[in-house]
Amino acid sequence: MSVDAARLTAPLDGDQYALLREGVEDDPAINVYINAQGDFAFLDPMPVTDYASYETRSEKLGLKGYKHKEAALRARLEKIGSLLPRDGKVLEIGAADGAFLALAREIAPTSHFASIEPDQRTRPERDALPWLTQYDDMDHATVQGGGFDLVMLFHVFEHVLEPAGFLNAVKGLLADGGALLIEVPCLHDPLLSLYENPDYQAFYFQRQHPFVYSAGSLERVLDASGYAVRRRIPLQRYGLENHLQWLTKGKPGGNALFREVFAGSDDAYRAALEAAGTTDTIIVEAVAA
Repeated sequence: MSVDAARLTAPLDGDQYALLREGVEDDPAINVYINAQGDFAFLDPMPVTDYASYETRSEKLGLKGYKHKEAALRARLEKIGSLLPRDGKVLEIGAADGAFLALAREIAPTSHFASIEPDQRTRPERDALPWLTQYDDMDHATVQGGGFDLVMLFHVFEHVLEPAGFLNAVKGLLADGGALLIEVPCLHDPLLSLYENPDYQAFYFQRQHPFVYSAGSLERVLDASGYAVRRRIPLQRYGLENHLQWLTKGKPGGNALFREVFAGSDDAYRAALEAAGTTDTIIVEAVAA
């Protein structure tokens, strides 16, 4: 079974697609299609989300506490901290409450930090950061700011319905030689690609993520939009506790026993998955070519 992919951005619109599954976890009327290369999937029909009052799925399912937010943010910072300019301008698009920018400022205190975030629920937290410049949207940031040495998107790009136009607009935000940093969920998530866990696949695809990239498909989209990828950084956000919970119980959430028993092995497990390039998350750094 195939689907017309003409509405996808180049070069993904030229791929061949087949039905991967009927229905997603939060909408049985939406289907998932995957390309022949196995490096990109998308939802059809395409869902529309109101990001002015965005609620993550972890919040909806009562799993927000389990995600260990600060630990996850520090793991990201460990991966990309060396890419932060030490005396430059940094913009995060989709900055939520500004928590990652606060951590980034700890290691680059002389840099200027700015954000774009439509979610009004997290506005009070951002307003409490006196050093943070906030822009309403990309046009506002381009006119009033611009010249950013680094533009960051963490778990944002998979929500963007028109990637080519978006990436072109980002070019107007970058300083000469400035870099774009994109972090997205990866279709090569080990629970999907290594363990082929059916319960996880049924849970994984959701209407909030219309596109699911991998390093390869993300790089192809960036290349078609006039960017050159400088580096890929694999990141495994979830470890042994989470994976064993899925493999034995078929559901998300924590497991105190697994966490205790495998506490000494978790770092090595994540590192092995990252070394193999089989991770739940991929970070790509690119510059305008």
